Amino acid sequence: MPTLRELQTRVLGAVLDGEDAAELIRAGGLTPSSERLEVYANNARINFTESLRLGYPVLLRLVGEAYFDQCARAYRMQCPSRSGDLHSAGAAFAAYLGELHTGGEHRYLADVAHLEWLCQESLMAAEHGRLDLARLAEVAPARYESLRFKLHPAARLFASDYPAREIWEANLATETEPPLIDLAKGGERLLLMRRGGRLEFHRLSPGEHAFLESLAAHAAFAAAVETGAAAADAAAAFDAAAVLRRFVAAEAIVDFS
Repeated sequence: MPTLRELQTRVLGAVLDGEDAAELIRAGGLTPSSERLEVYANNARINFTESLRLGYPVLLRLVGEAYFDQCARAYRMQCPSRSGDLHSAGAAFAAYLGELHTGGEHRYLADVAHLEWLCQESLMAAEHGRLDLARLAEVAPARYESLRFKLHPAARLFASDYPAREIWEANLATETEPPLIDLAKGGERLLLMRRGGRLEFHRLSPGEHAFLESLAAHAAFAAAVETGAAAADAAAAFDAAAVLRRFVAAEAIVDFS
């Protein structure tokens, strides 16, 4: 007689990867292997794949249904859902694609998938008010360097060696054939924001991207400025005050401590 844990493990294996566990189920009515467990296995596979399709419509269009479903099955084996809510099931799908296509000509697919997931996260994130400038004005200048600014819950940072946003936007519409996009045209750094229920994209310089990454990691203002300046283009000085004003105005920086 198997223990409860052993029984649960075997049934889970049957549902996830088709492992034979028929001998654990009493006969009667339906045949165990072909009809009982298979009902759960089919539902689990279909629901998981459908959740990925809903989360990655652009990726689905880029690779086609057959290859997408093939990747979804393999990804599910590697990263099965740990929750009854499948909304987060695709969180690691972009990373999985990156491992699948490391260094190959299809490496851009992982970046497009990553951007697509960040868009979903931004749209689902919590609301937050604007930065309280009056409260900020009360801070003594001597304490500016130690301020820790906070990004909006819907703010997301993205970087790619490919024109991922252009690929993503070109494949959003399904009525027309998307144009061919030259992958060699270069990459981009972006700040994603949700305002008024819609996504906004802000192009970032290397310094701005590094600065915002530091703030997102809860670095103090002085450390974030130093990081941004170190990453800035050699031909352009990093103007910390101007950068701070830009992202306060964009409602990307919304609080501080």
